[in-house]
Order: sequence, then C-alpha cells, then structure tokens
Amino acid sequence: MTSQIMSLGWYVRFVPVDLMEVMDDFYSNVLGLPNLWRSRTADGKVENKDLYWAGEAIIENHNCGGEGATVSPREASPDTARQVQLYRVSELDAIVNRLRSKGVTVVGPSACVHGREAFVLDPMGMLLGLRQSDPDSPLPQDVEAARRRLRGEAFNPGCGPLPDGWQEIGWVRIRAANPAALKSFYEDALGLPFIGKSGEFLCFDLGDNTILEIGGGGITRPPPPKQMSSLAAMIFRVVHHGTIHAALKKAGVHFVHDLIPTPKGGLSYVADPEGNVIGLSDRIRPEAYVGLHPTVLPPVTLEDAEAHRRWVELQASRRA
Repeated sequence: MTSQIMSLGWYVRFVPVDLMEVMDDFYSNVLGLPNLWRSRTADGKVENKDLYWAGEAIIENHNCGGEGATVSPREASPDTARQVQLYRVSELDAIVNRLRSKGVTVVGPSACVHGREAFVLDPMGMLLGLRQSDPDSPLPQDVEAARRRLRGEAFNPGCGPLPDGWQEIGWVRIRAANPAALKSFYEDALGLPFIGKSGEFLCFDLGDNTILEIGGGGITRPPPPKQMSSLAAMIFRVVHHGTIHAALKKAGVHFVHDLIPTPKGGLSYVADPEGNVIGLSDRIRPEAYVGLHPTVLPPVTLEDAEAHRRWVELQASRRA
C-alpha cells in the first residue's frame, strides 16, 4: 500500500443481540468457518462477540450491535446490497450444492469478470459472496492466490481449517450511488491504490491479495450516529493510528467514533461520503511487547504478527 493503510484486518457485522446465537450457528455450523473466539455476558448485551478466521490474516468479526439499523430487501440482492464480503473459493459448485442441501438460500452461480460467483443469504438477511477465479485469470491477486493454494502456504492462526474449497476473503464490494465520488475518497483521502476497472467495478488494492470493488446500484445514507448502528464495516490495519487520524481530521473526513483506546493500539471509525463505516486500527507491533509484563498487555495474536511480518517484507521488497 502507498498510504498508512497496511491491509484489511477485520470484516465486521454488527448483529442484533437476539440474532447472535443463530448467526453463530449459521457461520460456525452451516458455513463451517472456524470460530477463533466467542464472548458472552450474563445479560447478553455487552461484549457479545464472535470472531471467525476468514483466511490469511483476516478476521470476520460479529459484534453485538445493529442498533437502529434496518436490513432492507435491497440487502438480499447482489445488485443492490450495500456491502458484501466475498470469499475466494476453488470449488464453487460443490460448495453451493453442499449449502443448498442444508437449506441455505444461494443466489447464482453466475459469470463475473475472470470467474464465477454466488451469494449466500445469512440469518440477518445479508449476503456473503463466494467467487472462483478462472485458472487463467491474469489478475495478480488471482495468480498469487492460486500459487499459495497449490503450495499449501495459507496462514492459519492456530484454529481449525476453513471449509473445503474456501481460501480467504478476497474482495469487499460496495454498491454506491456515485462510484466516482467514492473513488475520490478511497484514493485521495485514504490513499488506497487504484488498480483499474474490472467490468463495472472500480477496484482498489486493500493489501495482502484483497481487493475493494465499487460499483453502481447503491443509495447514499447519512453516517450512523455510532459504528454499532451500522450493519457492517471494514477495519483496516494501519501503520500508525495517530498519523492517519490527524490526516483525515485535516481533510475533513467524518468521524463516527473519534478514538477508542485499546490494549494494543488506537481505533477510530470514519464514514465515507455515502455513509459506509470504515475502522482504522494500529496494533502494537511484536517488537513493542519486548520487556512488557504480560499483565500489562495481552500477547501478540498470531494474525497480528503475521500481518506485521508481511508488511515488513513488502516494504523491504519495495526498497530493493
């Protein structure tokens, strides 16, 4: 990446409290995503959270929230759904058949640029995408993903394996009312590298083999009063939270939550011009833990360490 943004670190769904258990059952048992961490409280309202491994160094994070957010029928169509995470898969037809045999609603498969894709409807009424790239796709991300898969190089943070044929979140798609305006925001304000068009979509590099797609068909919404009032958010790993925080403040970007101190670094939430929520988080780098008492800060998580290693390696290759 050319900005303070390293890569996509977390894809968040904000889930109403009464749907947390059914969503956990769907993602864990029906889809088969490995559960990394599960938190519940007596009243079921505070720190109600599920973390799933989403491949490589990305976590799918379901937080108790969705306060005031309504899932409209638009979210059930790939042409109008506001935001969808798409998993890279290698056995699309087998996965679709397996899910349909379990009673899951699946839209597609259908052709897309350099591949085929299908969409799964979850218990919230939100879509999750599955995309299989063509073997001869020229996209660098597809070539690298195939190399990793064939060599068995996929990173695993110490949990169970992804379902058969699943590899990672490879894309996040946003449907916009004004794609050109969003292009300016993600390219100029956030500094994401624009990598060109793919069919109808404007594409940006999210780091570590993940792509942001922006296409038409969406509607503009006001920024939510807080991040948990939205339905979904991307959280980006950033090099230094203070630096990007100050730059976005200076640029007049709308902050949904100005600063959330965490045990491992800073976290803020901003909104793009159409009300989509984006988190910005720096995690204390592994070397910063040296000499610290374990009760002061928790150990480095494996995905944080791996994301940091990849970032350092990328910067070294660029300098060379």
